[in-house]
Amino acid sequence: MRLNFLLSFIFIISFQTFAQKRCSTNEHVEILKNKYPEYEQKREKVNFETKNWIENHYISNSKSIITIPVVVHVVWNTSAENISDQQVISQIDVLNADFRRTNIDAIMTPNVWQGIAADTEIDFCLATVAPNGALTTGITRTQTSQTSFSIQTDNMKSTASGGIDPWDQDKYLNIWVCDLSGGILGYATPPSSFNNPDDGVVIGYRYFGTLGSVQAPYNKGRTCTHEVGHWLNLDHLWGNGGNCGNDNVNDTPKQEEENYNCPAFPHNANSCGTSNSSGDMFMNYMDYTNDGCMNFFTQGQKARMISAINQYRSDLLSHNLCNTNTIVNELPINSKKLIKVIDILGRKKSSNSQAVYLYIYDD
Repeated sequence: MRLNFLLSFIFIISFQTFAQKRCSTNEHVEILKNKYPEYEQKREKVNFETKNWIENHYISNSKSIITIPVVVHVVWNTSAENISDQQVISQIDVLNADFRRTNIDAIMTPNVWQGIAADTEIDFCLATVAPNGALTTGITRTQTSQTSFSIQTDNMKSTASGGIDPWDQDKYLNIWVCDLSGGILGYATPPSSFNNPDDGVVIGYRYFGTLGSVQAPYNKGRTCTHEVGHWLNLDHLWGNGGNCGNDNVNDTPKQEEENYNCPAFPHNANSCGTSNSSGDMFMNYMDYTNDGCMNFFTQGQKARMISAINQYRSDLLSHNLCNTNTIVNELPINSKKLIKVIDILGRKKSSNSQAVYLYIYDD
């Protein structure tokens, strides 16, 4: 009886894991191509344009940090879907750690690939300035009558359809967090010179961030890391055309297919007719393994992402949408009135004292 129960439990867990679709970006791209023929035409040129830009413009160690302003659109029907600010912030923290290679599990990268594991020199911030110039937290909240959203309709991106319209997609990374149907964890829109009105990233609320409503084994924020990789023009390691395909990155080994769970290293050595004894780079963010198994991008992937920003998302190179510094002297004179000056014990300022004082205003 106990054996039957254990087998049933294992079957249920395995079914739930494989019933989930780790990434549906390829499916979304096909939908976009049918919806916007120009997008298909522009996407066909991207790999050539990217190769050319890297050869002529890329500096691998520029020491120039690109900060991407993010707006997170929480579209919710139930209270569980209305994730907390803390859960949102935890995801931004993961993006910054993963893209700057300050993630605590960086030490888990196999030695053979430590030398090509990249600090991509890309940062992320929740926007502090909205498109209308007003101050913002970088988080919007939209209550909806829709119990879930599908990849076919993409309705979470439309106010008229129960979601919320994007902020200026040239200036912000729009991320919608909602209940996705079909077992999908997330998807994104790879870039091109086409001005895509559907541009952005979509993540299921159970797979966004590291606390609150997240569910294992996708509870460390790597679904968003993976999808932002697509948004910045990274392909899956096995390519998008089938097994043993081409991800258009020179320093990732040829890979037969996606990996799930968390394999032991080395895994699938010498696949695709190669003499690669190290096997699959299954701990790369662009594979399908569990969140806890992923830990790096490569230098080649970094080059591809920097190229995408420069060619297709160039407004991200210079902006003031993440400015969090407010100087008192910049405020209008009539916006504040000094009430009193006291020390940390609440005593009034003494003219000959060298103590630290608190200046209390009426605003």
